[in-house]
Amino acid sequence: MNRRTFLHFGGKLTLASVAAFNFGCSLQPTIGEGKKTALIYGTRYGATRETAEWIAAGTGREVDLLNIETLDFGQSVKEYDAFIVGSGIWIDGPHKRLIELLQTHKETMQEKVIAAFIVCGTTGEDEAGKKRIAGYFDRFYRPLGVKPPRQAYFGGRMSIERLNEKDRKLLNHFYNNVLKKPFVSWDRTDPESAKSFGAGISS
Repeated sequence: MNRRTFLHFGGKLTLASVAAFNFGCSLQPTIGEGKKTALIYGTRYGATRETAEWIAAGTGREVDLLNIETLDFGQSVKEYDAFIVGSGIWIDGPHKRLIELLQTHKETMQEKVIAAFIVCGTTGEDEAGKKRIAGYFDRFYRPLGVKPPRQAYFGGRMSIERLNEKDRKLLNHFYNNVLKKPFVSWDRTDPESAKSFGAGISS
């Protein structure tokens, strides 16, 4: 199966759920004056990139957006003082190249990752959903060895007309045979919640 087989399905983030999924972490801002900061994201159809843009805008500071697909690991790790990292969630979890970055530069990234987010389909409205989201974050942080001070999950988008043929077939099968729901397009992105998360990261 392809390492990024298909997007999971967006769940809407509320301001309350942002607080709940900080898991008791400090509410102190973590982007300081003079820190060169980058937001590294992994996206497939663009929803995670948009979320990354909203988070960066919410910080009110200069934050460079870096696509994990084209990132030079060694150069970026040396160049920046702080990182926000985010990924869409596919059938096999967070973006594998982002996991590779956290694994291969673990010691340096442990001190520099100040926040993390995921874009997924689980809403977290029940206990099962909360457990799935916690599991996504666990897979995200395991190679890093520590949990960043801040984290949040956000809903995404599915536009059937934008899916490639393989993803469309897989998703159609998944909806009809697993979810038992109609296979339709939807959009659960939330710019304001993403900006609020960004504002909470900045000082």
